[in-house]
Amino acid sequence: MNNVSWRGIRAFIYVAESGGFTAAAEVSGFSKAHLSQLVSELEAVLSVQLLYRTTRQLRLTEIGQGYYERCKLAMQQLDAAAEWASQSTDELKGVIRMNAVGGLIGEELLAPLVIDFQRQHPGICVDLDFSSVQVDLIANHYDLVMRMGELQDSSLMASKLHRVTTRYVASPDYLRGNHVIERPEDLKTLTLICGSVDHWTLSRGSERRTVHVEQGIKVTSGRVMRQAALAGLGVTRLADVYVQADLKYGRLIEVLPDWSESTQLTLLCPPLRHQLHRVRVLIEWLKNQFEARYQRVLSQGVDHLEAELRLKD
Repeated sequence: MNNVSWRGIRAFIYVAESGGFTAAAEVSGFSKAHLSQLVSELEAVLSVQLLYRTTRQLRLTEIGQGYYERCKLAMQQLDAAAEWASQSTDELKGVIRMNAVGGLIGEELLAPLVIDFQRQHPGICVDLDFSSVQVDLIANHYDLVMRMGELQDSSLMASKLHRVTTRYVASPDYLRGNHVIERPEDLKTLTLICGSVDHWTLSRGSERRTVHVEQGIKVTSGRVMRQAALAGLGVTRLADVYVQADLKYGRLIEVLPDWSESTQLTLLCPPLRHQLHRVRVLIEWLKNQFEARYQRVLSQGVDHLEAELRLKD
């Protein structure tokens, strides 16, 4: 394929992602007329129509949509190959785009390790963001993500970090004023403190029970859910790192211990990005450091961690 066609593919991707030639010109730095010419030449070479053009809108044809998806993936692979070829084997430098679950696990367990990593490798900049939804590594150009739960994409490189145990807990005062909780069904009549999910699926071996939160408190913060449980407002469901110290000192009591669940924390990386030396080094760093950090927070508790952070401030 000649150079004009490669430039045409780049132009077509800009237009497809921007939704029009004017917006694509602003993003790419090329003129609107030049982009239009490149895309027209590409369509002529392929002998297909990639775009529907009207005076008011522009959209991809069915063939154009499929061609865009394949070209986008190919360009990402070419860019990754070029970066791999040009990188130094010994020198660690460049940007690593990383996404992770938020809350205590992301912000207080993962982030300090990333900060320590950057302190040791000042040539690397880790662009770290947090989200409650699972992002698409390929579509969003991430080099690395940390996910909790079952993996669906087997084409990604996976590195296990830790198994998180979810516990159902309540304060002694709350439990004294309510019936004994012996079955998941007993939760239905109680006040439940939940996050963004308004139903709980409890597991014990092959058994599954679903409890819908019909009365209770809804907050999208694990820390606040813990505080509400400590205040005696109801039963909540939290990862062990939030509540293990409270269980140890009797501030909270675990209910339905046979129904506690274990969920895998995993680092995921696209195969092409895994070939980059700086990404592999960060993965190994996190694998070597994460477990000790998790156990420290697990034993000391959230209150100790927050007091430690206030002293640093």
